[in-house]
Amino acid sequence: MKKFTLLPVGECFEYQGENYTKTGPLTASSLTGNRQRMIPRSALVKSLQQTEEARSPAQKEEINLRASLVREAFEHYHNGCLEWLRLAEQELNDNTAEQIRTALVQAHQRFLEDLQLNRA
Repeated sequence: MKKFTLLPVGECFEYQGENYTKTGPLTASSLTGNRQRMIPRSALVKSLQQTEEARSPAQKEEINLRASLVREAFEHYHNGCLEWLRLAEQELNDNTAEQIRTALVQAHQRFLEDLQLNRA
């Protein structure tokens, strides 16, 4: 048992016989329904291990949707960076432009790998 305020946002917990996900400093969403509830800061809650089986189908879909939106937004960002580099190449020497391009591609790959690891 621990105080509600010690839970990170997104963690699942049990309170007064019902399971919730913490959504804010004083709010939680029911895992069994689509309702929000205020939880006192001093409330003692039982943390639940958030496993794939414990997530509702709606939560699983939301996580997948978020990951796809993040990936799409990041691709737009990355392509914009490469476009700005292409426009700036005339001001840079070839070696500097290539170093920047390599660093961008490596950062892009690391981000996608991290995103994939966090989805597992």
